[in-house]
Amino acid sequence: MGLALLAVTAPAIQGQTTLGVRGGVSVASASIDIDETFDEGNRTGFVGGVFLDWGGSGLFGFQVGAQYSQKGAELDFEGLSQDLDLAYLEIPAVVKVGIPLGIVKPSLLGGVALGFNTSCDAGTGSDGDCDDISSTEFSGVIGADAAFYLSPISLWIDARYHVGLNDISGDLEFVDDLKNRAWQISGGIGFPLGG
Repeated sequence: MGLALLAVTAPAIQGQTTLGVRGGVSVASASIDIDETFDEGNRTGFVGGVFLDWGGSGLFGFQVGAQYSQKGAELDFEGLSQDLDLAYLEIPAVVKVGIPLGIVKPSLLGGVALGFNTSCDAGTGSDGDCDDISSTEFSGVIGADAAFYLSPISLWIDARYHVGLNDISGDLEFVDDLKNRAWQISGGIGFPLGG
């Protein structure tokens, strides 16, 4: 039965290109170089967007996307709390290596993401602090996903870790070498393109 299912479904996903949407949770923190000692806490937010996946039943694949992602950190210094709330329009591009197992294809992935800052709240009550934050962010991306190819749709689960590669602190006075870190866990649905 299992071999028959594999034989029937493998041709259906051969070379399939998928357009999909996904959404989930972003658990973010920050890497900070600062003279004082800060306790850092996670900031939980939303991540979601669209993706285009090439690969189907092949060993290698490629995926690009566009997504809204909330990041930042909760900072605590000597009992004084300050939230750094950031949001980005991100464009991730990853290379994937996976093994098709019938209707399921688990994959490991790695790549980069370019983020454009869309909003900022430094928790100081002054909008000027947000003007100091860098408008772009570059991130390294590693993770894994699994696609479940069900005719005519596919279901996706995805877990990624984004590590900031550039200092986004800009001219902020209270912090230096600020880099975002975020776990992103999401689920989605995909639709095949072409015949």
